[in-house]
Amino acid sequence: MTLRNLSVTACATVLVCFLGAAGALGVTVGVTVGVTTVSAAELVTLATMAVTGALDPLVAEYQKESGHTVKVTYDTGPNLARRVAGGEAADVLIAPAAVVEQAIRDGRAVAASRVTIGQVGVGLAVRSGGRIPDISSTEALVQALLQADAVFYSQGTSGVYVGTLFQTLGIADRIKAKTTQVANGQIVVERVIADRGNAVGFTMVSEVKLMEPKGARLTGALPAAIQNYTTYTAAVMTSARDAAAARGLLAYITRPAARALFTATGWQ
Repeated sequence: MTLRNLSVTACATVLVCFLGAAGALGVTVGVTVGVTTVSAAELVTLATMAVTGALDPLVAEYQKESGHTVKVTYDTGPNLARRVAGGEAADVLIAPAAVVEQAIRDGRAVAASRVTIGQVGVGLAVRSGGRIPDISSTEALVQALLQADAVFYSQGTSGVYVGTLFQTLGIADRIKAKTTQVANGQIVVERVIADRGNAVGFTMVSEVKLMEPKGARLTGALPAAIQNYTTYTAAVMTSARDAAAARGLLAYITRPAARALFTATGWQ
């Protein structure tokens, strides 16, 4: 028996004896037993779309185990930066490290609560069943882009880099007529799937893997020489209504068991 259980048992014995003695004397004694209840919280979370594949199942598990409700709004990194800067209230922010850092500097996120989610690189998506281009080197990727019927990339974090990459590779003008920039990585992959020709699309590796059951295929990550990894972090917002529950969510999605799920969905 533990010390805690022994103490509880002793207290209970004393109480029973006291009540019994009081009853024998004809004295009525009122006893109030205090019960501690934990109210369920509703956590509003602003999160990068790159984390969807891992976060959705983790949130489902967390809700079941904690009793809290988690409402996640996914958006691109640049859009999250604008929303937070504009004063949008939330309990948790999961975004590129630079976005979270700016939120902390602006007093909108709690520095001591910041945790690292991981990093993810840019990948190339094609339609499942379509031609798989060689992107094993920078030169091979250039040829793949010149031979593609259509090229899609996003206005999100990966797209900011990819747009610059086209310039760096010296092919921006050569592929301009067949290049389309869309709102986010999910739309990039949807456009690639819908295109019946030889289309390719750039977005985060995790976003391509998320869409593989729907007809996408990850050709691979960009060659190491031109790869760009984005580190994502998370923090409790200063507008959090239940900071303890928000910290609990962050602890849950960064525990070792959760790390395996992130790795499986394309994160490093």
